[in-house]
Parts: sequence; structure tokens; C-alpha cells
Amino acid sequence: MSATQASAARPGFAAVLADLGLEAGSAGAPGGTALVALDARLAGLSELRARARDAAADGWLLVHVAGAPSDADLARVRDAAWPDWHASAVYRDARGVLERRTLEGRASLAGSLEPAGAVLALRRRAAVLAPSATVAKFDRNAAGWNGEPGRPGYAHFRWMRRFVADLAGPHRARRILDFGCGAGWVGIEAALAAVARGGAPELAFFDPSPEMVRIAESNARAAGLARLVGRTGFGEEPPFPGPGEAPYDLVLSSGVVSFARDREAWFDGLARAVLEGGTLVIGDIHPGSKGMARRRREKPLLPIREMNGMRREEARAELERRGFRFECWSGYQLTDPVPQWNHLDATRLGGALGPALLAWNRRAAARSLARGGADQDRFDSWAMRLVRASAHARRE
Repeated sequence: MSATQASAARPGFAAVLADLGLEAGSAGAPGGTALVALDARLAGLSELRARARDAAADGWLLVHVAGAPSDADLARVRDAAWPDWHASAVYRDARGVLERRTLEGRASLAGSLEPAGAVLALRRRAAVLAPSATVAKFDRNAAGWNGEPGRPGYAHFRWMRRFVADLAGPHRARRILDFGCGAGWVGIEAALAAVARGGAPELAFFDPSPEMVRIAESNARAAGLARLVGRTGFGEEPPFPGPGEAPYDLVLSSGVVSFARDREAWFDGLARAVLEGGTLVIGDIHPGSKGMARRRREKPLLPIREMNGMRREEARAELERRGFRFECWSGYQLTDPVPQWNHLDATRLGGALGPALLAWNRRAAARSLARGGADQDRFDSWAMRLVRASAHARRE
């Protein structure tokens, strides 16, 4: 059903359409919008994905649930539409007031839903992860993702980056690549570790966001590193190594694969960046942890990376298929309720609990590494180290 047809059939959807930039009665709604109606018992949920296939790739999918669906109900709807669609907003009719909820917050809108209920607004996953959308989001949030020295939680922020870098083990890597650098701290910590062992490494880093690359370069220079080069790009087509450049003897990628729009191409790009015999450290969020699993059950709106995250076993299999040899893995960042306590400490307690929470995380991560990561579901994040086998070893 097109946006125009949807609004004509259900006048109460006009406010939702207008809020999404699809004015009621407009024949030029971008790509068309599909509307799927479910009753209060979620009848038809199993057929949702098939019924939504007619929606255009650049359009919206609006799922109306009658009655007063709970957030858990809407989370089930979201999961039925994933991975083709990603939930971006929830509209609820509460006592005649239409409320819109996104990850950025809540707002009241003029209008109501007829019939009453809730609308889950979804975009194509490919559109949410499109290069232009990713660059805009990263540029917009770059400063907030850098961390601010002296603020509550900064020590924990830096410790997590240092933990991933330290998983590379004692090294004097000559050429280091931060594959999706963000603010650059994982690569910086790895380079500083090489300097401490008498090395003089070259640090390369890239990110889709020009602003993140600028921040990473500023952080690296402030840390005393002089041999560095940054570029913009995506893991699916990484800018390093460039034409005529050799792969890197140490590559680190932390919190990046969950943003990959094409995992096959992303892992191919990652593998090409690692020198034969070189070391790879990769880390990301763990969607099966206690806290992540609870959030997925209870919250209809989640960041795209939480929906797109992959388990460490999947990542290991992808890399072993590309000629890597697994060495070790570990969990880090304890799960529910520790992140909530960290947030409370940073926003309301002025950092009073920070040292104790950091010490708890450090001990737990060290124990996880020593035990071979056997208790991974206690952690919201995982990291592992692999070595790229030589062509000769792969043939044997």
C-alpha cells in the first residue's frame, strides 16, 4: 500500500506520515510506504516479512499494532522485520496525544492514531547503513565519542581501548593499522606499547567520518606519535593498504564490524590489510550477553549496531575461512547492571563509583582471558587475537 493509499484508508495516520516527511495526500512519497496492520494479539506476525516485500528499498514500512501493545510486543515486531528492516521510531496514541519516541528522545505531535494503538516505523537496513548516512551520523557524534579527560568515566573509556590494544601481546610492530579508528585510541595504545619496547612504529588509521579522522590524528599527535597517516574510507573498500603499499604487521579493529553493511566484503577488506604472519586483533559487542539479550527483548528501539552485531564465533569462522589462525579471546566490559551503574556514576554521582567499577571490570576481563573466554555471556563485548597464516602454511 502506498503512503497515499495508507493515509486515505486510515486518516489517523496522517500525522505519522507528515512527521516522516510523507505528507498525507502527496503522490510523490519517496519510494512508497508499506502499511501492515496487526491486531492486539499480533496475529500475522510470522507473515510480516513476506507481506513487507512490496515496500520499496528507499521507502518506509509502518506496522500498526492495535490496542495498547507493550514495548516487548513491539520488540517482537521489530525482530520479525529484521534483518531487512530496522526500527527507527515508535508512535503511540496516549489519551488523544500522539507521542513519537526515537533513540534521541520523545516528542508530542498534533494528531492521533485511528484506530488507537502504536505504529512502529522501520527503514530498510541497507538505507540505515548506507555510506552517506553513516558518515553523517559519525561526523555528528564524533566529539561525544572521543571521551573527555577529567570527566567521570574517562578512565574506563581509555581502559577498554587499552585492553583491546594489549590483546596484541608484547610486540614491536613496525606498521600498525587501526581499521575503523573512531577517535583513534585503540591504535594509539598499540603504537605506544611498541614505542615502550623500543620501536618506532608507523600508525595508519581510517574511518568513514572525516571528523573522526581529524580527531584521531589530533589524539595521536598529542600522545607523542609522529609517524602517522589517516584517510577516510569504509572496511568494505579500505583505503589501506593503498596501491603499491604493503599490508600491516599489526591490524586492530574494535567496534567496527557491527556497522558493516556487507560482511563478506568487510572481512575480505580486513584480511587484505594483514601481512602474512601478521597479527589481527578484532573486538565488538556481544549480542548474546545477559544485558544485550534483555535490551533486545524489552526495547523496541535499539542502535543499528546492536541489531547488526555478531557473535565472536561467527567472526572467528569468517577469519579462519580467510586463512587466519585463532590464538585467544576474552570478554571485557561486564554486562547488566554494570553499564547502567557506570552511566549513573558518570551522570549523577560525579565518578564516586568509577574506581571500584573499573577495578571490577579489569579483574573480570583478566580472569576471562586467563580462562580462554569461557564466560563470555557475562560481558557486553568480546575481543580476540588471530595470526594470518602464510601462503605456504595455507597450502599444507
